[in-house]
Amino acid sequence: MNGIPLFEQGDARDALKRRCREAKISIKLLEDLVKAEIEQIGKLRKRGLRDRFDALLDPNADSLEQAD
Repeated sequence: MNGIPLFEQGDARDALKRRCREAKISIKLLEDLVKAEIEQIGKLRKRGLRDRFDALLDPNADSLEQAD
């Protein structure tokens, strides 16, 4: 995932998956949250980031397309 070693290296990814299971969150959710943050790198204002996080964290919230 975008060159982030924690998401790509076997042992690190396995450890991350274990922690996600312990925290009862999906690895996919964590990857999506990190991806949303990465997309904002370099932007002075991170407009829409909170809405995107809310949409990712609450699947019953308004659709992600409305947050953009």
